Amino acid sequence: AELLRCAALGMTLLFFGSLVLLSDPVRSILDAQLTLKPGTLLYRLWLFPPVDVYINVYVFNYTNVEEFVSGRAAKLKVEEVGPYAYKEVLTNHNATYNEANNTITYTPRREYIFVRERSVGDPKVDTVRAPNIPLMGVTTLASSLSMFAALGLSALTKRLDAKPMLDISVHEYMWGYEDNLVELAGRFVPSWIDFSSFGIMEKLFREGNESNVFNMNLLARKDNYGVKLPNSPRAYSLNSINQERGFKRWEYNDETNGTMCNRIWGSHDATLFPLDMDENDEFYIYRRTFCRRLPVKFNRKVNYDGIDGMEFKMMPDAFDSDLGNANSSCFCKNNRCLKKGVGNVSPCYYSMPLAITYPHFMYADPSILEPFEGLKPNVSRFSSTFVVQPQLGAPMQGTHLRLQANQVVGKVSFNRDMTPYQDMVLPLLWVDLNIDTLCLSLRLLVHGIKWGFPLLQWSAAAGMLLAGVYQLCAALMLCFWPAAKQFQKVEQGAAGPGISLPAKFRKASGTSSIQMEPEEQYQLLFGGDGLKPKM
Repeated sequence: AELLRCAALGMTLLFFGSLVLLSDPVRSILDAQLTLKPGTLLYRLWLFPPVDVYINVYVFNYTNVEEFVSGRAAKLKVEEVGPYAYKEVLTNHNATYNEANNTITYTPRREYIFVRERSVGDPKVDTVRAPNIPLMGVTTLASSLSMFAALGLSALTKRLDAKPMLDISVHEYMWGYEDNLVELAGRFVPSWIDFSSFGIMEKLFREGNESNVFNMNLLARKDNYGVKLPNSPRAYSLNSINQERGFKRWEYNDETNGTMCNRIWGSHDATLFPLDMDENDEFYIYRRTFCRRLPVKFNRKVNYDGIDGMEFKMMPDAFDSDLGNANSSCFCKNNRCLKKGVGNVSPCYYSMPLAITYPHFMYADPSILEPFEGLKPNVSRFSSTFVVQPQLGAPMQGTHLRLQANQVVGKVSFNRDMTPYQDMVLPLLWVDLNIDTLCLSLRLLVHGIKWGFPLLQWSAAAGMLLAGVYQLCAALMLCFWPAAKQFQKVEQGAAGPGISLPAKFRKASGTSSIQMEPEEQYQLLFGGDGLKPKM
């Protein structure tokens, strides 16, 4: 019975140890849990991402406006004031799994919380002198319409005492201030201007925050042999936003699926990426702030605090527009393109002449930088990088998306106050969206996925295999050692005063034992002639 028990246990341990090595259950469990479906680990992390995202805001303060307007200064002096740090808290709501087309529909919501310890000061106390965005925007638009529109607006701005430059607190400039011109426009054209206050950060980041409905592709389906189905969209790429697969403002055509210039589908919302990325990957990031999708290309592999990452870099020509390039020609309105390095975003912001660039006009046409003093393009400081953690497919430490918001001033007619700023691109502020160190729970999860869980699996498999071999060896020993054990008992008897005889011998002799020589004991057990016991 003991032999059978050891043999059965050994075979069972060997079977399960081999099964663990061949089937790789840890990989199967991780594949199931790192899929965006209700109830999985990734789904819970995605609903409430435990990633600390910060937005550092630098506002431009114009320090010599009077000298420039009067002609005593040839250039406008600007200085950046900041950073003013805000923590972006993302939550995804109303998630619905669509099995028919293998997508998930959801509404992302973002809140912005001021972080005093990361900021240079209190934005409600600090003040700057900065461009009056509504006035400059409406003036540029009116000048492009007709002489009567320009004359009427000039008279209106004088009556409202609107000035091209504002002395305003940093908080109001970013998140909203009451403006008479905006309020008046809202009364006369409510279908166009549906707000009474204006703040550049409010428009760039908060507006429409709770109303946009995203539809995102899930992991590509596979056939019975585990092969990815052909023409499957990339995992976690956007399919549509508000049921639109492209930018209608950039003339997207549903019939032709648009161009690389005006598509939304195929881009990523910068919160989740596929796990099969490699060094040849190039993908697009979409946020409403950009009014376009931004291309990023693999740059290098990095490591932060023991966590591996893949660094992607935004291209220098990300904000270029060219009529001869199908990937950027849609940004040229009325066959007119902005200068190199300046990206038009006006269709996304009430047709206000706004543009985005790299900070300090890096990579832009040098003529844009010429009218300013205090702007210093710096590649190491103003480049944009996006780092993806390959085990989770999530953004991580080292991510810096940097862009600058600008006021585009075109031709100015019948407005003496605005004339000095004609044909200029005025910097308003620049932002750095960055990710802090991953929280402890995510770091432990990443280490577990990379080596912790596989090491545990291999240890368990090795333990079972070794235990199985031991049990089989024990069974073999039980099978071939019975005679040796019996001989061992004989040896033990030879070492003592004698061996015990069966009861019938004891009765016949009247004593409990007979003294025998070792040779005689051996002959008694295994046979032989001439046995003569000594009494």
